[in-house]
Amino acid sequence: MNGLTIEHHILNGGTGLSSDIAQHLCTRLLPGRVAVVSKQPTALLASTRKQWLKILRHVQAERAGTLDSQRIAELTHTIARMRSLEFSAQPPLQAVRANVSFATIEQFIDVPPMCHTLYVATPTDKDTLPELTRFMPKHSLVVIYGVERP
Repeated sequence: MNGLTIEHHILNGGTGLSSDIAQHLCTRLLPGRVAVVSKQPTALLASTRKQWLKILRHVQAERAGTLDSQRIAELTHTIARMRSLEFSAQPPLQAVRANVSFATIEQFIDVPPMCHTLYVATPTDKDTLPELTRFMPKHSLVVIYGVERP
């Protein structure tokens, strides 16, 4: 995992997992493909996509409400990029066109993701993480989710 940036996100009940992923994904629109490791990829994809569309509507409303031509151009570009993302919960070999792929640990170990951002939304051990990240380019980002313990 040499050269990778690792962030730890703690969910404390204020923000849900899918909401946090969608909000963070907005900051990662340009760096390339994204992979999300989950025990239930289809369910997490559905809830994340719902949050993504909510953020998209918010950006569209912001664009409609501004008079600044430079800001309108920025928001128009952001909206186009957000609309162009393809989400998939199919096995990695079948989801080659997807920008954001959701899969289980086992699926990503069989076919490691070639992505610039990896969200790990399920508990993993220290031996598994290098397996998941072995084809990620240097300076890529790994976001590991945890739960705050009372």
